Amino acid sequence: MDFTDETNTSFIKQKIGELEKMTDQDNPYTRIVFSDKFYEARAWLKNEYHKLGLLVSTDDAGNLIGLLKSKINTHKVVIIGSHIDTVPSGGRYDGIAGVVAALCVVKYIKENDINLPFNLAVYDYLGEELNDWSISCIGTRGMTGALNEDILSRSNSSGNILKDEIDKIGGNSKSLTKPFSMIKNIVACLELHIEQGKVLEKRKIDIGIVRSIPSISRFSVVVNGQAGHSGTILMDQRADALVASSEIITFVNKLALRLSKESNQHFVSTIGKINVHPNAAAIIPGKVEMTVDLRASSKSSREQYIKELEKQIETMNQSGPCKIEMKNIAFAPYVEMDKELVNLFKVSTDEYGFSNIIMDSGAGHDTAHLSRVVPASMIFVPCKDGLSHCPEEYAEISDISKGTAVLFKMVKKLANHIENYHNK
Repeated sequence: MDFTDETNTSFIKQKIGELEKMTDQDNPYTRIVFSDKFYEARAWLKNEYHKLGLLVSTDDAGNLIGLLKSKINTHKVVIIGSHIDTVPSGGRYDGIAGVVAALCVVKYIKENDINLPFNLAVYDYLGEELNDWSISCIGTRGMTGALNEDILSRSNSSGNILKDEIDKIGGNSKSLTKPFSMIKNIVACLELHIEQGKVLEKRKIDIGIVRSIPSISRFSVVVNGQAGHSGTILMDQRADALVASSEIITFVNKLALRLSKESNQHFVSTIGKINVHPNAAAIIPGKVEMTVDLRASSKSSREQYIKELEKQIETMNQSGPCKIEMKNIAFAPYVEMDKELVNLFKVSTDEYGFSNIIMDSGAGHDTAHLSRVVPASMIFVPCKDGLSHCPEEYAEISDISKGTAVLFKMVKKLANHIENYHNK
């Protein structure tokens, strides 16, 4: 049976259909990490692991693992997978496609009694999406020792402590400040994901082979003004925090537009989260909290952006009625994927006759964190109109099936090339 057989396509469609039902019914598709719906989806995935005869476990970082043991005695492991949490009002394919693809690969290997010289692990990485703790990729940051006590002790808007949530789901937050010892046994980490952009669809290309992932920086900007009666305080007597914030928002957009053209590399910045206090129609805003998201492939462009934004805030503090504070809250540096794995993905895609390109990612992924300590790489499949992180997110099952076939072929090629990777 060929991997592109309709049976595998039907499996992918069925499992995505089952997962998409696990959402806040009034706000599809929403499955926030640590929420009741997330726990429901985790229970579903555990059951899928058991049905495939996998060994089920949760590691110290809260990642849910289904392990297919090799018939030979080895600690070596290849990891395939992604994540099942979503952003609020997100989509049905972001992360989910990669987990379902991994399940499909294991199913095919089991059904065809294929022997591998390494263990094969399906991972649902914990909390890939940015959440109420202002941190993304919790599970992979934990694996690589990138969760410090400051991050682990953060509270969300409901007062829940991050490390308590990790422990509750089966992790061990006390073991997350240094890389896992099992990392030395990882042969490769592979991930399939929807592109979340328009390149593949517009150029009618089947597979995007990712060579790099940009740096991701997030900053907290707090604008402190003075609340007051909107009818009695005259215009030239106000310290309106929202007006000052609008000046920053406009500045950030114009700055990012300019630097993106100058750098000729991936460079985007967004202010997508704003809290206005006291947020009442008859009160002048006294305080605004914003989150600035910056993604850049160029280190010099990133540094120039931060320098100019800090200068703008300093100027506004000296000349305006509001006081503005900016603080770094998260940073993940630019990374390149393992070149040997990129080449193997290219060969695997070519052998199926699928059209493909080598490309850069605009979004962050768990694979970015893993690639800093182990060989890692990923592929993209097209998504309609490039839409993601919204209910309109859509990917053709046939495209996900092609990507899954490439993922399977990669596992087989790694089996053939295992000695090369043992000696890395």
